[in-house]
Amino acid sequence: MPGQEHPAARGRVAGSFVPGGPQSAGPANEAQGGASAPPSRSLASRTNRPAVPALIAMLAAVAFTLARWQTWAHGHISRFILVGRHFATPSQLPHGMPVAKTYGYDGQFFYRLALNPLNFHHTAYGITMDRPYRYMRIGYPALTWLISAGQHALVPVMLVVINIAAIGALGYLGAMFAAEGGRHALAGLLIPGYFGLLTSLSRDTAEPLAAVCLLAGLLAVRSRRPVLAAALLACGALTRETVMVAVAAIAIMRVTGMLRRRARPGREDLTWLVPALAFAAWQVVVKAAAGSVPLLADGGRNAGAPFIAPLEAFRHNFAHIHLHQFEQYDLWFLELAILVCFSVAALLCLRATSAPGHERLAFILYLVEICVVTPSTWNSLDSDMRSFIEVYLLAVIILLGTPRRTLGAWLLPEMAALTVPALVAITQRRLTGS
Repeated sequence: MPGQEHPAARGRVAGSFVPGGPQSAGPANEAQGGASAPPSRSLASRTNRPAVPALIAMLAAVAFTLARWQTWAHGHISRFILVGRHFATPSQLPHGMPVAKTYGYDGQFFYRLALNPLNFHHTAYGITMDRPYRYMRIGYPALTWLISAGQHALVPVMLVVINIAAIGALGYLGAMFAAEGGRHALAGLLIPGYFGLLTSLSRDTAEPLAAVCLLAGLLAVRSRRPVLAAALLACGALTRETVMVAVAAIAIMRVTGMLRRRARPGREDLTWLVPALAFAAWQVVVKAAAGSVPLLADGGRNAGAPFIAPLEAFRHNFAHIHLHQFEQYDLWFLELAILVCFSVAALLCLRATSAPGHERLAFILYLVEICVVTPSTWNSLDSDMRSFIEVYLLAVIILLGTPRRTLGAWLLPEMAALTVPALVAITQRRLTGS
């Protein structure tokens, strides 16, 4: 596993082969006596291992899934997909697939691709694609198809199972980042604690798997495993195109470093070349099969003038806020406040964090990205800002890598507590509504 924790040097920061990354190691062990000290039997030491937050995150995801399955879904796991009447032809759908009286949600397009990832027809299996960019995000459907062994009846279950496993993996990866920052493994629960993941789990979307590929890839970069990092980031880019922002950050740091030092390309450049080539190659495949380059075909629909969308969403939602009853507009502002708090804290810690230079640059680029997306992304009251997950993840990584004397021992627990009301509110909504 990339970024593997070393018990004897829990506070060590892994080196980065990307220029601008940390090269110095922190204090390895604050305990006196070295090997002669008896092993601690405290609860804190027993839970200070990556498997613990991984298990906690996975059990929480399983509990939430079972509750939603039995309450809102009434025992039908296929309802998680949210196939909508607008894009579906009921008579052509696989047997037993429920159809909602709405437009449905993104999960219906992942489901359709998971039935056959290489079927690029505009309409197949009773579901019509709305936009070409759906074909870009092939990683989640392809993995589901592979695990389902092509059995259509298993696809609805496997879509959920993959997301549960991904959330557990995020707990593990979060613990690895926490260990490299010299923190307790349970601090890594901040990573799977993003409220938008509940919506992804509820509706079979690709954010959990893409986040795993992104974070595991960044850990592989830290561990100087360029081949593994290249494979993980390539899978991430084919799962969710926003992973390419982090790939671009790595490329910028590598190229500028080589120009400064007049160095030649090496194996380390696989970390950005392979994902870029894989992403470009898939664009060519989709163009040949579907008739358009998905990234270019939908660029105008997914991006706009900088800062206009968030400001318009803030103005519109503020006009509808309810001061006497907690409603969807109030929840939107709570989610925004959490995202802003983590982002501001990370910006203030950019100079002090031990996170490599490419991770800090990626965080800045992700902030820029969410400021140029279209109003439809910002205005969505029902997505719980799942599209902004990378900003949160990179902010947490930066905070986990910030020394306690700079960050303050109280800040991370306080910020973790800030996420709890949003998690509770979204859980309640997903157990009772679509």
